Amino acid sequence: MSNIYEYIKMAIHNIMANKGRSFLTMLGIIIGIASVITIIAAGDGVRAYMNSQLEAVGTNTVIISVDTEEGSENDLITNEDIEALLENEMVRAATPQLTGYGTGSFRKSTIMASIYCGTEGMETANGVSMVSGSFFTESDNLSARNVCVIDDVVAQKFFGTTDVIGLEVTLEYKDNMKSYRIVGVCKSPYSGFVTDDMLDFLPGTFYVPLNSGLTLLNEKAQYSSLYLISNDKSQNSAMSDAAVRILEARHNNAGRSIYYSQDLSSQLDMINDVMGLVTNFIAAVAAISLMVGGIGVMNIMLVSVTERTREIGIRKSLGAKTNAILLQFLTESTIITLIGGLIGLVFGVIGAYIFCTIGGFPPVFTPISIIGTVLFSAGVGIIFGVYPAKKAAQMSPIEALRHD
Repeated sequence: MSNIYEYIKMAIHNIMANKGRSFLTMLGIIIGIASVITIIAAGDGVRAYMNSQLEAVGTNTVIISVDTEEGSENDLITNEDIEALLENEMVRAATPQLTGYGTGSFRKSTIMASIYCGTEGMETANGVSMVSGSFFTESDNLSARNVCVIDDVVAQKFFGTTDVIGLEVTLEYKDNMKSYRIVGVCKSPYSGFVTDDMLDFLPGTFYVPLNSGLTLLNEKAQYSSLYLISNDKSQNSAMSDAAVRILEARHNNAGRSIYYSQDLSSQLDMINDVMGLVTNFIAAVAAISLMVGGIGVMNIMLVSVTERTREIGIRKSLGAKTNAILLQFLTESTIITLIGGLIGLVFGVIGAYIFCTIGGFPPVFTPISIIGTVLFSAGVGIIFGVYPAKKAAQMSPIEALRHD
């Protein structure tokens, strides 16, 4: 153990004696480790953020769609179909979602508006997070009341506050115009995806009851897709199968594969798999710079062996064993890459925070990724330091002492 301590002291002394050269040798390791740490932390951050967003929408959500190429207008989903689907005990909520892009106005203020029409189940299907008030109710929809939920950005633009329950805004779509009473304020669906400055340039979000929105958007009560929310995601598959059978029976089109389902829970798993593959691939590409850095370490250690040939000869003539010389130079190459790895770790963490802050999501650091990359950098030092160390250890003491 005392010998190892001496080797470490000698390695640090030699590194400090050639600061510039040592730093340039470490540079490839620093860049490689920083790149890998940044990429893994950012990739895991994106994956965690996307998971949280999809889970907010609900992994117990299934989308039932109509194949409009195979089907006809008679195969579209109706309000009566929705009522029939809601009778199934596995279905907690169901809603179509019609979207129109128009304008919203209050007094002299006007903004672009994304108008979403659906039943009260749209709150769960879209993962709406309420700030004040409440989402519109089943009664609001059945009575076709002109009520709406606006996002907090719209509330601030129009009224300067989110305390706006009971106030009215006007929505206009093409030639249709209606006044809606605000019953709730929700968090903007863009929050977290973009910066606060960018929110000012995005359309405001307005949720209105389906039966009121149909007249505003001049749409029929026939839908090409429908969101179904189960009581538990384990019921998703059975619920979607049952929904398709109900729709086929009601429209008398069984066997034509008119209706198909998309499970958001399975999409979440697919996204995780894809993101994992992409992150690992990019990290592997970044790790190539570690190999380049390792070659740089081997090169500089060969130079160091050449410069210290007489020192090696003197140590051997005084009784130093071959393994002692081997360990001395192997320790030095390992220390160089380990220091480079630690510096790269610091820059990687900083880079991950900068990159993720710009992207609007937090980085995710795991002990395995941090410890693994640092140990990998030390391993690079060992692997690429073996050849120079063996060359030094196998020198003849007589030839070494003769070296000029």
